[in-house]
Amino acid sequence: MRFPVPALLCAALMALPVCALADGLGAQAAGGPERDAGGGGRDRATSAKGGEGAPVISAPSAPGRAAPPTDLSSSAEGLAGFNSFAATDMPPPALDGLGLSAMPVVVELFTSQGCSSCPPADAMMSMLAGQRGVLPLSFHVDYWDYLGWADSFARPEFSARQEAYARVAGERSVYTPQLIVAGTDTAVAPGPAQIKGLIETHQMAPALLNVQRSKKADADLIELMPLSDLGGEVEVSLIRFLPERSVEVRGGENDGRSITYTNVVLAMERLAKWDGAAPLRLNVRAGEVSDDRFPDDTRHVILVQQDQPGGDLPGSILAAIVLD
Repeated sequence: MRFPVPALLCAALMALPVCALADGLGAQAAGGPERDAGGGGRDRATSAKGGEGAPVISAPSAPGRAAPPTDLSSSAEGLAGFNSFAATDMPPPALDGLGLSAMPVVVELFTSQGCSSCPPADAMMSMLAGQRGVLPLSFHVDYWDYLGWADSFARPEFSARQEAYARVAGERSVYTPQLIVAGTDTAVAPGPAQIKGLIETHQMAPALLNVQRSKKADADLIELMPLSDLGGEVEVSLIRFLPERSVEVRGGENDGRSITYTNVVLAMERLAKWDGAAPLRLNVRAGEVSDDRFPDDTRHVILVQQDQPGGDLPGSILAAIVLD
């Protein structure tokens, strides 16, 4: 079940700046090629029926890059204390009291070094990394590279992952920054209170898996035991990420800025497809990779994520097993 938000909150968020590529209008506004969530610039029907499965906040139909007005009282009366991302160097306020969980809630950020609206969201990820029970992961997309700066962390498969989420949610565009909590709830530009609420909702949800882990000198032994019907296939993936990197941007919209990124995903590798009918045992040797893409401080996490019924599309993240 998705986390509801008031209609007025949605209306206020629609005015906030995000870098977006929407059908037709979004492409013209960005000055680049049209790109929709289905790929290839093709029109497609919205997948959500009767509102079921709709995202918490849909992608804006008229994306913009300008900073929002500093005084929102005229357009959103009663929201004076509303926290949101904005095009500013000021970091968002700290998050407190997110609660504890044996298995962290995964918060994915789709971001880009070439997106002028993204740095505040990147700062939010740094703060989330300091919270127990939360695992932020930054996926850098490549579709803003044409603006004059090629993102050094971007990979086309990360853009494809975001597009897959968009198809599930019935969105007709992809945009940055976008946060996705636990694989199910998406938000354009939530403030600390909103993201805290989404995280806490998932922390309080009952577990569908029992996870057993034993660590040996050369491997991690993982056993996944279903506690109920998982509703279809489950994908088990190994994610490699860097804890922190600072980048001096020398072109594009963020030219001249130094931006720090947290838990930067380098690669995502499928380990298994699992039907969830019987226990799954994995013997993972995450660090035994001879590849200069993965520096010595590379960290590893196993994601256990449901597939959407009837298609190879991402669903709820059932477990995140941090290996180091």
